Amino acid sequence: MKNLFILLIIIFPLVTSCQKKLERGEAKKMITERFHYPIKYNYEITKSYIKDMNTQGNGVTVLLDEEKSNQKVKNIEQFVSMGLLKLRQTPKRQESSNFLLGTTIRTWTAVDVSLTETGKKYLVQEQTDVFVVKLWEIHVNEITGIQEMSEQKSAKVDYTLLNKNITPFGSIFSDRNNITQKSAYFSLYDDGWRLQ
Repeated sequence: MKNLFILLIIIFPLVTSCQKKLERGEAKKMITERFHYPIKYNYEITKSYIKDMNTQGNGVTVLLDEEKSNQKVKNIEQFVSMGLLKLRQTPKRQESSNFLLGTTIRTWTAVDVSLTETGKKYLVQEQTDVFVVKLWEIHVNEITGIQEMSEQKSAKVDYTLLNKNITPFGSIFSDRNNITQKSAYFSLYDDGWRLQ
């Protein structure tokens, strides 16, 4: 009986000290649950846009975010070539206005954007002015390192994020194959490790 008691005194601290080590699987599970991975990464596609804008006269025309708009139109054209979107152009429209500097005549073509049956497979949400489509899912890839600081009863966990389940919409973006390095911090409590 005395030997059993001594054995328990020796084994108990060993067992409890082993339980205080933060394991990679436990850290990955806690990070995944806390930050709700996998996360869907989405993209907004406008339902209509203006092209072939032409202005004549002495008036003033101001275009905002023209560079950003041009990139979005290029993306739409790529999606059309992949069979994900359809375009419908309306005939040229014209508008004239008189202002302090004179008369301005503007002409443009409006383009309506719609999803094909293939594109609809990746539709997350349809809003008034945009389609929200899925590009990919962001997953916790792996735990790359755990640095425990036993004096502070804390640990720094380095991990990587990886894009998976890349849709045809996501295939045109250069960052689709990025691996992102992240860190998370844990504290040791009497009931185990907690993500901060």
